[in-house]
Amino acid sequence: MRPSLETQGRQSRGFTLLELLVAISILAVIGVIAWRGLSSLTATRERLEPQNYDVQALLAGFGQIERDLSHVPSNVGLFALPVQPVRVFVVDGQPALQVLRLTRSPDGSPAAAMQMIFYLVRDGQLERQATVAQRFYSAEATASLDRVALVPDVDEMQVRVWRNNVGWIVPASDADSANTVGVEVRLKRHDGTSVRRVFAVG
Repeated sequence: MRPSLETQGRQSRGFTLLELLVAISILAVIGVIAWRGLSSLTATRERLEPQNYDVQALLAGFGQIERDLSHVPSNVGLFALPVQPVRVFVVDGQPALQVLRLTRSPDGSPAAAMQMIFYLVRDGQLERQATVAQRFYSAEATASLDRVALVPDVDEMQVRVWRNNVGWIVPASDADSANTVGVEVRLKRHDGTSVRRVFAVG
């Protein structure tokens, strides 16, 4: 049975003005909520980006120190080194960490070469200075240093060394750094916070 003309008219009728206004109001409320959520997400991202950069710089800097200390020769007598492989001394009133590490020979052969690494705070950032790789130890290699800034916004670096049967000490001389098996590095930042990391030697 076919529907009457009156029934067809009711079925084909569109939205009323009131229904359209309600739909538009709902869409407007959803749009405002979505815009506020997106704005909050963007503001949070902008606030966290500098912190993420700081965290990455700290991880990279501490990771580099860890790699350098892991390549310290374990048998100092075998290499007849004239200095301790790990030293702490003062430069311009600030402590500096010196690491004598093994690396690949400058000619590419697998024979071990020496490289001196220095960590110090300079111009408000933790800096790594490295000599060229050399087959034999030479203090003259420090005349030319490759400098890389690792961690920004650093006011001060504090270094302690661990010696078995002694514990943590702040070395006052090269003799205090003898037989060092661990190094503690603490960085004091511009914002007053400090970050500490302990590394094994060798």
